[in-house]
Amino acid sequence: MNNIDGAVEFFKSYLEIEHAGNMATYSESDETVEELRAESMQFWHALPGIALSPSFGRPMGMQPERLSQLAQKANLERRALFLVAEYRDPAWGTLYAGFVGGDRASTAGSYGGLLYAAEIEGGLKVVASYREDFDKAAPPVQWRHSQGAEPDLPGAPVAVRALQGPTGRAEHREDWEILRGSAPDR
Repeated sequence: MNNIDGAVEFFKSYLEIEHAGNMATYSESDETVEELRAESMQFWHALPGIALSPSFGRPMGMQPERLSQLAQKANLERRALFLVAEYRDPAWGTLYAGFVGGDRASTAGSYGGLLYAAEIEGGLKVVASYREDFDKAAPPVQWRHSQGAEPDLPGAPVAVRALQGPTGRAEHREDWEILRGSAPDR
């Protein structure tokens, strides 16, 4: 059985692998990129017939000069983990939401995604990925399904762990403050 501390560590570990994969995309061999994609896939659980995969990769066989050109423009950052919320869900049991920053210098201080993780065969796995729905006013931030399962978006969390607040957009900070105060910090 996992707890919110385990979920925080799980999301942090995933974000480390994702960052390594993003960096490798611009500087390493095809084999290294594929190894990191395979390693990152260990964090994901796709339901039958539902696509779910990491956010990094590239076409195979890119020339080093082209990779160098792309790397100069990428300006990569490690995603921040802003907050983890624990929910009770009828289908998944305990569902953890990880609110993460963007992966570029220009988006690192703002929400860049929402990942849901559930216990699968004794360990946590990412089961769904969401992106901000910019067509809807925030706060609260509205989320649009990106990939994976589509859990019924849960009501109020039963616990939260606030790690660091977003600094990029005021409505993200306000949303974070609301979430931070919506349940006990366990």
